[in-house]
Amino acid sequence: MHREPPALLIAALAAAAACTSPPTLAQQGVVPDAVKARVNDLVAACVRAGGTLGDMSGQGRFVIPADFNGDGLTDFVVSEGNVPCTGRPQLFRDGGLSRVELYTGTGTAAAQLAFADRLLAYRVVAGSPAKLQIARRGEACGAGSGASAQCGAELRWNAGQARFDEVPTGSRGGPGQAVVRPAVIEGAAVPASGAGTVAPASAHTPAAAAVPAAAAGPAAARLPMVANARARHMERCSAEHRRLYPQMAADAATSSCGDQWEKVEAAGPLADLVLSTVSARAGERLSLADLRARLPGSQWDAHPATARGQAMPAATGRVGAFEAWVSGSAAAAKSLTLGWSEQGAEPPYDLPGALAARGAKVEALGCYHFGIVEVNAAYIVEAEGRPPFALTVYTRGAPVGQSIAAQTFEVGLDGVLPTKAGLRAEHRDPPWSDPCPV
Repeated sequence: MHREPPALLIAALAAAAACTSPPTLAQQGVVPDAVKARVNDLVAACVRAGGTLGDMSGQGRFVIPADFNGDGLTDFVVSEGNVPCTGRPQLFRDGGLSRVELYTGTGTAAAQLAFADRLLAYRVVAGSPAKLQIARRGEACGAGSGASAQCGAELRWNAGQARFDEVPTGSRGGPGQAVVRPAVIEGAAVPASGAGTVAPASAHTPAAAAVPAAAAGPAAARLPMVANARARHMERCSAEHRRLYPQMAADAATSSCGDQWEKVEAAGPLADLVLSTVSARAGERLSLADLRARLPGSQWDAHPATARGQAMPAATGRVGAFEAWVSGSAAAAKSLTLGWSEQGAEPPYDLPGALAARGAKVEALGCYHFGIVEVNAAYIVEAEGRPPFALTVYTRGAPVGQSIAAQTFEVGLDGVLPTKAGLRAEHRDPPWSDPCPV
C-alpha cells in the first residue's frame, strides 16, 4: 500500500521547486507519486541503517525540480548520493557511484521514469530547458574502457521519440561513448541502493595470493605509547612542513604540528583496537567469533545487510563510536573497516600517527585525491609482535557547515599487502600520488 511521506519532506520539495524553478512550475505544486515513493524509500533505508535525515539544503538536496524536456511542466531529478543520512554518510555511495533518476512530470500525480543509472557524478545546468549532465567510469564508458576510464554525456530531449538521448561530451582514459543513444533506464522500479550498510571503496590491492589460513591464537600484547612519541612526532611533522611549505614560518609549522598531535592522541584508543585485531603470527586468520572476542563491547547486526551491487559483508555493526564492516567469511575475516562521520566537523583522527606513536613502522604508499577535501591513502604497518598488515584511510572534510565529514579505516586481516606499482596501475584517474600531497 502506498505510504505518504512525512509532511516535512513534501514541504521541502515544494520549497525547492519554488526557489529554483520559474513561477509557472512552482505554482503547480504537484510532487508525483513516484517521486514521493522514492523519497519514502530512501528515508526509510537511512533510518533502517541507523541514520537520521539531515539538512536537505546545499549538498543534502537530493530532489531537484526543473523543466528538463521543455514542455513547461516540472520534472524531477532524484540523487541517492545526496541523501543527507546523518550517521551513515556512505550509505548510498557504493564504490564511489550512486544512483541518479530523472522523472518527467505531467502536472499531476503521474510521472514517467525517463533515466536511471549509477553515476560517478552529475550536474544540473540551468536553462530553458534545464540540462542534466552525467559522468560514468570504467566499463560503463564502453567496450575497451579500463577501470579508471571516465566519460561524460548530456541528456537532451528527443521530441520525435518522446525520450531523452545521451549526447557524448568527452572521455578520459578510454574510448568513451561514441554515439548518441537513448537514455539508460537501469533497473527500473528497484529499491533504494542504500538498503543496507555499504562499506567504502578501498585502495587495498592484492600483490599476491593470501597465505593459507591457520587457526587464530591469542592476541598479541598491547603496545603502549613510546616515551618520546610527541617529540618524535613534532620532529617528523616539522620536517614534512619544511619540505612541503618552505615559506611557512617556523612558529606556524609548530602550531600546525601541535594540532596534528591532538589527532594522534585522539586516535590512541582506535590504534589499540586495530592492533588487537591483527594476527600475532603470519598465516593466522581470525574467524568472526575470534574478531568479536577481541572487540569487547562491540554490537553486531543479526543479519548483515548490503546495497544492490555490493558484495555481502560477513558482519556489520558498531564498535564503540565507529560503524563496523567485516569482509570475508565467518571462518576467515578478510578485513575490518571502521567508520566515523559527523556533520560540519573536522576529521578528528590520525591513526597512522597513533600507530607510529606506539613504535610501529608505518610505510606510506601514497594516495589519490577527489577534489580538495577527499583523499584515500594506503599504508603498510609493521608493529611489534605482529606480521605486516595493510591499512587504508579515507578522509573527507566538511568545507561548509552542512557537509558531512567522514573517515574510514580499513585494516587488512588476510596477510595480503598492496604494492606501489599495483596502486599506480589501479588508480590512474585520479592518479595515484606518491608521496601523498597534504
